Amino acid sequence: MAGRSALETYKKGGAWWETEISDCKKNSIIIRGKRVEDLIGNVTYSQMLYFLLVGEELSERKATLFESVLVAGSDHGPRAPSIAAARMAATCGVTFNSAVATGINMLGDVHGGAVEGAMSILYATKEAVDEGRGSVTEELDRLLQAGKKLPGFGHQLHDDDPRVKRLIELSQLLIEEGDISGVYLRLLEDFRQIISHRKKRTLTINVDGISAAIQCELGIPSEAAKGIFALSRGMGIVAHAYEELQKGTLIKGPCPNEEALVRYTGKSAREEGE
Repeated sequence: MAGRSALETYKKGGAWWETEISDCKKNSIIIRGKRVEDLIGNVTYSQMLYFLLVGEELSERKATLFESVLVAGSDHGPRAPSIAAARMAATCGVTFNSAVATGINMLGDVHGGAVEGAMSILYATKEAVDEGRGSVTEELDRLLQAGKKLPGFGHQLHDDDPRVKRLIELSQLLIEEGDISGVYLRLLEDFRQIISHRKKRTLTINVDGISAAIQCELGIPSEAAKGIFALSRGMGIVAHAYEELQKGTLIKGPCPNEEALVRYTGKSAREEGE
C-alpha cells in the first residue's frame, strides 16, 4: 500500500486512518492492546515512549538508560539555535506555545539530525559485518568516498563532554549485566579510533554519537531519532522560553545593534545612482 494516495487506499476498502497504536472510543482508550488505565502509574515516560514507538515493553533498566539519553539532550543553553530561537520568539509577543514551536522547528538535519545519521551508519555497519561483506574501516571508506561526514564525533565547545562520560558509565553497567549487547558501543569506539588515527589527533565521541549507539542497542529505528531528540530538547526549549517570557524583555534580535556584527555587502547608494 506504500506510495498510494489516501483516497485510492480508501476506495479499495481501507479505512481513512489506520493505526496499530491506539483505539479511542467512548469511555475507552486502548494503546497497543493495553488499557490506558493499566499503563497510567505503571510505566515511566521513557517506557511509554518506547511502547508507543516500537510496540514492545522496555525493561526498567533499559528504560532508565533510554531516559538518561533524553535527559542528556535536554538543554545546551542559548548557544544552541533551538534554544536561542525560542527565547527570541518569546520576546516578540507571540503566544508561549508559539515560542516553543519556534524552537522545535529549528531542529532538523543540521541541528539535531546527527543522531539519526550516526544510527543509520551503526546499523548498516553491523549488518555488513554480520553478513561478512564489510568492516568498520570499509564502511568508513565508503562514507568518506561518497563525500559524507562521520557524525557523532567532536564538539565545538567540549573536548571532554560530561554527558558522554556519564552515558558510557551507565551503558557499561547494562552491558555487564547482559541487558544490552554493547556491540554498537564497540562499533562507535572502533570508528573513533580509526578516524583519530587517520587525522593524527584524538577525536572524542560527542553526545549525538553516544546517544545513537545507545538507541541502536535498544533497537529504536533510526528514522525516529529526530523526533526523539525533539522531545528531549523540548524540555530545555520550554524552560528557556518560559524564563525569557518571565523577564518581560521585548524584541531581542539575533544580535546587539553593533556594526561589526552585521555587515552589509550589497551596492552602496552611490553605486546604485551612477
